[in-house]
Amino acid sequence: MCDHEHSPHQSNPNSDEVLVAHREGECIEHGEKHAQAHVSWSRRQFLEGLGLAATGSAFGFGTSTVRAFSTSPLLQSLSRSGTDRILVLVQLSGGNDGLNTVVPYSDPEYYRIRPAISISPNSVLKLSNDLGLHPSLTSFDRLYKDGVMQVLNGVGYEDPTLSHFSSTDVWLTGDASDHIGSTGWLGRYLTQEYPDFVTQAPTYPLALQLGNGAPLLFQGSTSRMGIAFPNLSLLAQFAQDGVLFDEGFAPSNAFGSELSFMRSVANDSFQFADSIQAASNKGSNLVAYPSRTGLSGNLAITAKLIRGRLGANIYHLNLGGFDTHSNQLTRHQSLMQELSGAIGAFMDDLKADGWDKEVLVMTFSEFGRRIYQNGSGGTDHGTSAPLFMFGGGVAGGLIGAQPSLTQLAPGGNMNYSIDFRGLYASILKDWFGLEQTEVESLISGSFSPISILDSSFVTNTEPWTEPEAVRLLTTYPNPFQDRTMIDFEIDRSQAVQIALFDVVGKNVATVLNRQLQAGRHQIPFEAGSLPSGTYFLRVTTSQGVQTKSLSMVR
Repeated sequence: MCDHEHSPHQSNPNSDEVLVAHREGECIEHGEKHAQAHVSWSRRQFLEGLGLAATGSAFGFGTSTVRAFSTSPLLQSLSRSGTDRILVLVQLSGGNDGLNTVVPYSDPEYYRIRPAISISPNSVLKLSNDLGLHPSLTSFDRLYKDGVMQVLNGVGYEDPTLSHFSSTDVWLTGDASDHIGSTGWLGRYLTQEYPDFVTQAPTYPLALQLGNGAPLLFQGSTSRMGIAFPNLSLLAQFAQDGVLFDEGFAPSNAFGSELSFMRSVANDSFQFADSIQAASNKGSNLVAYPSRTGLSGNLAITAKLIRGRLGANIYHLNLGGFDTHSNQLTRHQSLMQELSGAIGAFMDDLKADGWDKEVLVMTFSEFGRRIYQNGSGGTDHGTSAPLFMFGGGVAGGLIGAQPSLTQLAPGGNMNYSIDFRGLYASILKDWFGLEQTEVESLISGSFSPISILDSSFVTNTEPWTEPEAVRLLTTYPNPFQDRTMIDFEIDRSQAVQIALFDVVGKNVATVLNRQLQAGRHQIPFEAGSLPSGTYFLRVTTSQGVQTKSLSMVR
């Protein structure tokens, strides 16, 4: 249900002209249509929270609902591949306002179109001379400076839908907005490769969803429904009797048949209860969390299960409340504080014993908000927005340009510069190590890869030998503003080429291309007019190639 106040039609504050024709239900001034859209969206979230539209099993874990997934084809692939790497997805449900999260504080247009809800340039946590974080994202600022956080600007997709549930489905399935399927991007690939998976299920879950969220993410073409339970008492019964419900204790009618079926599904799906409890008992938290409820509490549970070596490769968590049609400054500030505190504690917890090197964290939201404020001190449904990556393996820095606030897409929204499916493909290939052909079968379409990882963390599926006689020592400073020093050594006289590439693989600068003598070399690099962002420095000799990520912050 929508609890927002109604407002006049959103328009340019300096003009009487209406900017765009909104789709029915996407703005609060649409009245009953908007309310119906929220009722439908909220109802589906409620059903999914009960597990009635979910894959796998679900049960109470303290104050959190935990759902375990086993039938996703990709998850089985990860299990058989033996990878220890983990992906943690944090969904910001409702449509996070990207402009007030990563603030273009040097752009006067931002302040002109948001006179009442903009973030002061004196309060932002500066990432560069142009962009800064919301002042409540203090943990993000620290992690960014430590080189373990990456900002991807302008993430979106072609022909965006501004409906909560439709756009969420686009993100979860990885499909085009005009052809949304019924399987998730993390649940598709090995359905055909492992048709016998249900009869060969492992003893531990391959993916977990903590709290209400989106089980479509893990939906494969073969799946089981599950149901969520509010406490651990049913688990105790399961441990004692081997079942949760008496399937035969039901009336002899159609309702009784359906009830027996649901009970049998629940009984069958609880095969992972023991392993989850064992991992929780074995694991621990090594730092204090801001709260033991909400996102913070769910991330604390996630850290315990990871440290307890549950074996799951993917975790999905949710933070709701981002549909800020009204009173955005106060509401968004509270959300930013919760997000920053929870992820900051989680990353500190993992780093305490080295788990941060094995875990990649990604935030995402179904869409951003419109560039103009509305009449209720909020913003309506928009398009592209930034997202964040965290972990000891990320390259760090800024990727992608902040979309223009004056050169807009049809409909009056920001253009996108990064297709989110390119990010998905990079995660599957570079982090989890899937073959390129496997990735292409999972993510339909051709998308530019995004270099999100430091080269030393890329899982290369091609045979490759580390060159022994060429060593890229370091670049300093890194991050840098205008100038950095490249420090490396070679063991013999040979031709050396040093080139700089952007995140989509384009050669943007040739630093060196000549014969060098054996020994140590220090080569200065002047960035010139290159924009801020993440780059990759490649040193090539006859003996091999070494790559180093660079972050330029201005």
